[in-house]
Amino acid sequence: MSDRRRAPFARDQLVSEFGLILGRLCEGTGALGAAFVDHEGETVDYASVVDPFDVKIAAAEWRLALELTRAARAPIWKNAEQLLVRAQKRSFAVIALEEGYALVVLMLKHSFGISSRALAQAVREVSSEAGLRLPAAFESEKERWVRVQVRTKRDDPRRPEAILQEGNFRPLVILGHFSSGSRLYMEIGFRARLPSGEEVTLVREPLGRWYADDAS
Repeated sequence: MSDRRRAPFARDQLVSEFGLILGRLCEGTGALGAAFVDHEGETVDYASVVDPFDVKIAAAEWRLALELTRAARAPIWKNAEQLLVRAQKRSFAVIALEEGYALVVLMLKHSFGISSRALAQAVREVSSEAGLRLPAAFESEKERWVRVQVRTKRDDPRRPEAILQEGNFRPLVILGHFSSGSRLYMEIGFRARLPSGEEVTLVREPLGRWYADDAS
């Protein structure tokens, strides 16, 4: 994807911490835009490489769609926490937050998935910044991942040799590796040891983003 296509669209409001969080979510997933929306469908803040108006309208509409889904008589939808809609022109992910708020992500057409690690990190950060309790679906996660910067070997861009911590790259000793997923969505993981003796699990997602398990 060209840099021009991924360049942020001109904003119509000042960026807040929410906007920065959503910007990281978009950059980490290849999403076209993301919005943090309140119970009335108003966008608190957003990040986007498309027209902000499109993001805000989509956020309001899909926040309403989530509410209508929950109001349906079918018991299976009563406590719906996420919607994932694959469409011909664009696809959407809607995540219910506490107190009627929601996170809405605009994805490329025909998309039917989004990085669960990037999404979970954004939900944690947005909820914390807004003073909201973490949704039960994310609070119960056994593993918590954070995106990290990794320096890889020159002759193998999929093998890490150092991780950025406190402004410096720390060398890694690779203890083992694994792969998981399908042929179209293959993840590569490594268990590594830091100079401090601490061990960490690193995962490289298909878009080339790296995540580390966060024991804290």
